[in-house]
Amino acid sequence: MKRKKRRKKKTSGNRILGLALLFLLPCVFAEKRKPAEPYGIVAGTVFHEPGFAVNGAQVTLVADPETGAPPAGFKKQSAITGIRGEFAFRVPVTAMRYAVHAQAHGYVAEDKKVSIEGEQRVEVTFMLVAESK
Repeated sequence: MKRKKRRKKKTSGNRILGLALLFLLPCVFAEKRKPAEPYGIVAGTVFHEPGFAVNGAQVTLVADPETGAPPAGFKKQSAITGIRGEFAFRVPVTAMRYAVHAQAHGYVAEDKKVSIEGEQRVEVTFMLVAESK
């Protein structure tokens, strides 16, 4: 009976180098990331009359400053609510008043004002009323 010769598998140097780079690169680039800037959150939920969440409502957030001009670099933000009727916006931590507008097809639009002062979360709840026919 003949014995078969077994070949030794050669480990490719490129594979080892590739694996080493795969594990070491995140460590190298992690130090170069700048820390995230602090922010406030304006979040909430949109409901309709019987108390069910409104999926697909359009929610917009605009600066509504009491003193005049909006903060530099702040742009109007918009979001579409999910199946649970929820939305969220990140805003700068500077003290500011915002106008939040919610609208959905077949419902009367609603506006609310909120104020942010620092790193905080402000909840806004909308209860949309069906349009009269």
